[in-house]
Amino acid sequence: MAGKKWVKGLLAVVLALAMIFTPQVAMPASAAKSLSQLQKEQADLKKKQAEVAAKLKTLKADKAQKQQYKAALDTQVSTVQSQIDVLNQQINTLDSDISQKESQIADKQKNIDANYEQLKQRLRALYLTGEASNLEIILSAKSVVDLADKTEAIQAITTHDTNLINTLKSDMDSIKAQKSEIETNRKSVAEARVALDTKQGELTSLVNETKAVIAEISQNESSANQENAKLAEQRKKADAAIDQWYKDYYASQKGTGGSGGYVSKGNFGWPLPGVTNITSGYGYRWGSLHKGIDISSAGVYGKPIVAADSGKVMMAGWGNYGTGYGGYGNVVAIDHGGGYSTLYGHCSSVAVSKGQTVKKGQVIAYVGNTGDSQGAHLHFEIRVNGVAKNPLNWFSK
Repeated sequence: MAGKKWVKGLLAVVLALAMIFTPQVAMPASAAKSLSQLQKEQADLKKKQAEVAAKLKTLKADKAQKQQYKAALDTQVSTVQSQIDVLNQQINTLDSDISQKESQIADKQKNIDANYEQLKQRLRALYLTGEASNLEIILSAKSVVDLADKTEAIQAITTHDTNLINTLKSDMDSIKAQKSEIETNRKSVAEARVALDTKQGELTSLVNETKAVIAEISQNESSANQENAKLAEQRKKADAAIDQWYKDYYASQKGTGGSGGYVSKGNFGWPLPGVTNITSGYGYRWGSLHKGIDISSAGVYGKPIVAADSGKVMMAGWGNYGTGYGGYGNVVAIDHGGGYSTLYGHCSSVAVSKGQTVKKGQVIAYVGNTGDSQGAHLHFEIRVNGVAKNPLNWFSK
């Protein structure tokens, strides 16, 4: 009986010691939200940013189209205004011609009236002096020849005045005809100007409508830009929250053997032997942080990717959203100890598995174009305590 008690007591002590000395994998102290929650928030923000970017692209294209349309309308308005100016000049010239013809008609009428008045005065004088009596002319004639001469003289005076008056009337009729033709032309030109005025009014109305549409698009564009800036700020906070999660995670993993016992000193090797061309650097672009560098060149697809340092594989395979590796496609992540880790994204295939220990320079994957990628390349990240740093800080070209 006492032996059983002694065994039970010993077992209790062993269990207690086991609980004290067994390594515990602590979760990040700051992890109020799980990594999957943070990644989902990041993915949602990324989706919204893409939607706003697409909206901005559409608005800019629509605005450019409307501005081009307005420019064409402005050209038409300018052309019509030039035509109106020409017609106005023609109307002014025709008005001047009409005024000139009216002045000429008035002058002719004055001449006709003056000559007619002179004719009446001569006839009246002949009558008053008795020279107008045909009987007296006949009786006073000394001979038939004298009679003929006197009669012919009277007729000559009358005929001259009559012909002069008729000539003046004929000239006036000609001037009136010219004036009538000018007035007809002026009417046609005036009608043409009215038509152009109407057209100009319609074009101006279209210009104003287009201006209003452009103003509305500009307002929507401004709102979208504000929304984009707001999302970018939220994205920075989301990225920072994920970085902090990893920082806390790596801090909690110190001394637990997460890197397979290897502790990196930050002496990294180049991950893509023979290819040093960087197509996109570390830093903010399109409103979010590009956490690494993109390495690529012609014929890079399928080239071997090597571990930048020794360590333990944390991730190898397809990166799903919500796992911390969404968008990377086929991805490899390695914990090098000492708070250092590296990530290799968009691989065509991976050559290692999760939990495997790898050596520096060992082939771990092959260059591809998987995930959110627009061409074959290696996306390479270096993280210190979970925070992405510029990989070029460790390399010199």
